[in-house]
Amino acid sequence: MPYYDVIVVGAGPGGATAAYELANAGISVLIIDKEKFPRYKPCGGGLSLKIDKILNIDIKETIENTIKGAYFSYKQKEGVFLLSDKPVAYMVMRDRFDSLLLSEAVKSGASFIDESHVKGISNGKNGYEIFVNDKVYNCKYIIGADGANGIVRRFLYPGIKRTLAASIEAEIPVDEELTDNHSHYVHIDFGVIPYGYAWVFPKKGFLSAGIAGFKGVAKHPKRYFEQFINGHSKINGTTEYKYKGHPIPIFNKPLNLTKGGVMLVGDAGNLVDPFFGEGIYYAIRSSQIASTVVSEAIIKGKTDLSGYDTKLSTEFYPEFMAAQQISQFVYTFPRIWFNVLSDRPELAEQYYNVLRGENRYSIFLKEIKSIAGSLMKTALKKGFLQLFK
Repeated sequence: MPYYDVIVVGAGPGGATAAYELANAGISVLIIDKEKFPRYKPCGGGLSLKIDKILNIDIKETIENTIKGAYFSYKQKEGVFLLSDKPVAYMVMRDRFDSLLLSEAVKSGASFIDESHVKGISNGKNGYEIFVNDKVYNCKYIIGADGANGIVRRFLYPGIKRTLAASIEAEIPVDEELTDNHSHYVHIDFGVIPYGYAWVFPKKGFLSAGIAGFKGVAKHPKRYFEQFINGHSKINGTTEYKYKGHPIPIFNKPLNLTKGGVMLVGDAGNLVDPFFGEGIYYAIRSSQIASTVVSEAIIKGKTDLSGYDTKLSTEFYPEFMAAQQISQFVYTFPRIWFNVLSDRPELAEQYYNVLRGENRYSIFLKEIKSIAGSLMKTALKKGFLQLFK
């Protein structure tokens, strides 16, 4: 029966990063994924610039475009360009990005098996037994990086309810001239999706377009997606695409993500930005924290992984709770928010600084609250009846 110190379930950014860190620390680690790699992954592919502050792997070859701002619109009728002098984010394709991280983990000494479905997890004499296809693997620790519907999460918290946003995304082929002209900004629309947003992200030779709804949209996601596509001047009438839906496990409230020798990272732990749904950065960062805690536990010969929850409670959760409050305001009153951005473009720059790692959601929230009175006055000047149109 093969034995590893750590088995990581899921080979996405979180799982690959955890394995990379553990392998470099001299720890035996196996990554298991049900898909054959490389694989297509439905995802907008937005990666905030602050990734440069934490990731030791060179990802330049996977970057499709570098973003310097956004075109914000309201119900696809009114819009404003809010661009910055400095980069804000990167656009990546998940098949190439994930494969790069995975290859670096394997080069560092991690073992990897794909097309391998984890059928069950049980407690064993020396840790845990993981049943994969027709084999059984033993390990001392498990890192669940297998996403919103992963088996590790179900093993750790059977029956627990999750907050899932509905999302549909498609890669739409367009002329390279079009993507070249729009390569430095994204399009974000408020209002076309109830309690959510729509986006268009530029890639090389095509556009990633999608919607994400945090309330209600789950009942009719296809309808809202087609409504957005049909109303977009650059891609209206396009039929050469296939859309895919996927849940986004947005942060709802702090959870203990460890139990015994098992821990959850990234989407599996609902570690997703509740404002714009960014998950890649937080999957990578949470996996770095998890690997550090596991490494220390192995060195000390202990199974206590509570240091992971402690670190999340100081680094992640205060920011997520601030982002949650911003989200509630923005998506409840999208018209007001659009007016605010139009009249106060400096707010966009403050948000861009959050993406750069130069500002925090908690500070951004305080700024929004500090001008709440003037925000309402500005909105009312635009016309009270217009607030909800």
